[in-house]
Amino acid sequence: MKGHRQPDIVEIEVKLLNMAMETDLENKLHLAAWSGHAEIVSYLCNNKADVGASAMDDTGAIHFASQKGHIEVVRILLSFGVSIKSINRKGMTPLHFAIQGSHIELVKYLIRKGANLSSKNKTGETPLDLIKSEEMRSLINELEQSLKNKDQTTSSGTDEFPLKPSNAEDVKDVHALSSCDQVDTDLDTDEKREKRKGDDDDITQDSLPVPDAKKSKVSLAHLLAEDDIEEEL
Repeated sequence: MKGHRQPDIVEIEVKLLNMAMETDLENKLHLAAWSGHAEIVSYLCNNKADVGASAMDDTGAIHFASQKGHIEVVRILLSFGVSIKSINRKGMTPLHFAIQGSHIELVKYLIRKGANLSSKNKTGETPLDLIKSEEMRSLINELEQSLKNKDQTTSSGTDEFPLKPSNAEDVKDVHALSSCDQVDTDLDTDEKREKRKGDDDDITQDSLPVPDAKKSKVSLAHLLAEDDIEEEL
């Protein structure tokens, strides 16, 4: 009797591809996501498989992949529009499944992509309630602290130089002083212009030739009268 041989990955992929020809694409997508075959998942997504289709308990492909920690499959599904907040009928998110399965790298990825650590399932459990190892708890604490520091840096950066009311008044005063200075400057300019005009008038008058003064006329009537008297004598 021959020993049982484990099928290799190529054989599995061929079988899955053959299944795609025989069954609907959504079932095939769920199976590929569960098995972690990223190439097949990508192929199916590119060939119009419904990435948001759900199976039993409203569990979708992203939930199947998260249960098994297949980070590359999760990346592909998110790139095709699957929500990172997707929940099944029990209220379980991909992050619930990833933490429950202690898939550290997937947990890191999901949290960086915005997965909610406070989301509760139907029994009121958050992903944090499903932590099983100290390593996972330590990781979550580090990630939470990192995100908190990032939020503080972002919020402080937006108000780095706030304009206080007193500063606002100072700005108004500066504008008012600038306006006064501008008025004074305009007045000084007008005065200088008038003075220059007066000086020009003075120079013009001084440069004009002064006409000769008229000589006073001397009356000669008395001389004519004396001559007439001598002729009569």
